[in-house]
Amino acid sequence: MQTLLKIEGLSDGARAAALAAALKAVTGVIDAEVFVEDGLVSVLYDVRADVPTLVAAATNAGYDARPL
Repeated sequence: MQTLLKIEGLSDGARAAALAAALKAVTGVIDAEVFVEDGLVSVLYDVRADVPTLVAAATNAGYDARPL
């Protein structure tokens, strides 16, 4: 499965790397690709993860996130 999250407050590559790492730490996440200029992150995940868990991980990392 794949989802896009809209991320508020994403300003640079270092913060993007930290966000990607936080999402990849979620059980079931296969990959997370952050698009800083668009304020988006694409997350590829399996059945062990779900969108609310991904949003929570981004929020816990310090971002306002919502699914698109």
